[in-house]
Amino acid sequence: MLGVYISGLKRNTGKSVIAGGFLGTMQSLGYRTGYYKPIMTGSGNDFCDAKFINRIDSNIITLTSYNFPNAVQPLIGAYEAGIKKIDIPSLIMDYRRISNNSEFSIVEGCNSIASPIDEKKTEISLINQFGLPLILVVDPTINTLDEVIQGVNYIYTNRTKLMGIIVNNYDKNSENLEHKYFPQLIKEFTSVKIIGEFRHYENLQNLAPESLIADTLNRFNLEEIFGLRIAKLVK
Repeated sequence: MLGVYISGLKRNTGKSVIAGGFLGTMQSLGYRTGYYKPIMTGSGNDFCDAKFINRIDSNIITLTSYNFPNAVQPLIGAYEAGIKKIDIPSLIMDYRRISNNSEFSIVEGCNSIASPIDEKKTEISLINQFGLPLILVVDPTINTLDEVIQGVNYIYTNRTKLMGIIVNNYDKNSENLEHKYFPQLIKEFTSVKIIGEFRHYENLQNLAPESLIADTLNRFNLEEIFGLRIAKLVK
């Protein structure tokens, strides 16, 4: 069983797109896949994370433990729902249910690695309790370089295993020079591996699953990222 945790430093950096690409691709290659979203905020929207994953491939096992309708921090969502405390042991049990029934699973974070999930813990505590390596998704149109540097330092301070960074919504020909050189500057100032750079989609609601899978295969070396040999990818 192979599992990873995908998170970001802010909302809307494309975590679900990356998760959907990886899961849809692995499912299409014959792997039994699972998607776990411990805490989902903004679930009142027609286009929320779990619905997007299901649209990519309905065979992907999906599970969410807490659904809060407003797009707010998890702790605030809990307060609004009248929940005094998010039950972290139950989150761990739910993750095990997904991981035990899949060969490849992804846990997707809520908002960011520093999002509070109770009065004393942030999401990064959850990542460490799951014992999963982290893939950080950043977007140069949303995140700044200093945020990424601070985020990486926060990850290392908490002794979390960081697999690498994916730069989503990236345009190498951007006229914005900070966007254009974003991946290069991340490597220079953090020494973190850039796993890949992913394209921008104008309309996610109309994104064809086969297009996302093709882009995932073209832009990522799945065997190198996940340290496995995929027979169908061997030429």
